[in-house]
Amino acid sequence: MRATRSNTWRGPAARAVPCRIRRRRARGLHGLAICSIGLVPVPAMAQTGFEISVASDDRFRGQTVSGDRPIGTATLAYDDVRGLYAGISATVVATRDSGVRPHRSVQYVGYARRLSGALTFDIGITNRVYSRFFTGDYARRLTEAYVGLIGRRVQSHLYLTPDYDGRGGEAAYVDVNATLVEHGPWSLAGHGGVLTPPRDPGRPRFIELDWRLGVARRFDRLAITVQWAGNGPNHDSGRWQSGLILGARRSF
Repeated sequence: MRATRSNTWRGPAARAVPCRIRRRRARGLHGLAICSIGLVPVPAMAQTGFEISVASDDRFRGQTVSGDRPIGTATLAYDDVRGLYAGISATVVATRDSGVRPHRSVQYVGYARRLSGALTFDIGITNRVYSRFFTGDYARRLTEAYVGLIGRRVQSHLYLTPDYDGRGGEAAYVDVNATLVEHGPWSLAGHGGVLTPPRDPGRPRFIELDWRLGVARRFDRLAITVQWAGNGPNHDSGRWQSGLILGARRSF
């Protein structure tokens, strides 16, 4: 899912999501828009990374949360060789009528432990706080605990939250992120996720699926990304939605 990793990949994934230093995850998880696509070897010392990024849309688990409006993000991440990591990001959105406004902040803290030469155990907590310009279907403040395994090219996490909708509704989410192709400065990565949202009284339980497929071209510390992401079926309308996301990021 993290200079900084995504979507992206929250927490892990997400993701567009704040990214840890690249030693453990690509993001993206949520997102390719913010995080690097490939994984790199574990460094021998603690690292602090800073990254700025822009994207034509802000999508979380396939759903636009910025009303299809462009965003800009600054991310600060710390990764310690002993396994502890933490980070924080701040995002602004170019609204239709109010100019550039605060959009969201994501904070995360976690611990990763190498189990073998190719496998790492990952656990942590991520917290997302949105402004009034948020256009998603879940709570403006979302706190999740996650646990997962990270391999050389594939990683998977389970996320749990006691309040997904702002009304005390529990939810679970599982995702898989993979680096599909790497060729020189080019990378192709994919993401798939399954959400079990809070159950409405009198209605059957359902699931929502989301996906992300993205290409990145690196120019030293600059990367240009093109992604296709979407989700569905919508709980109320049953519709599927998707969109193209153009982005760029620069690590320092």
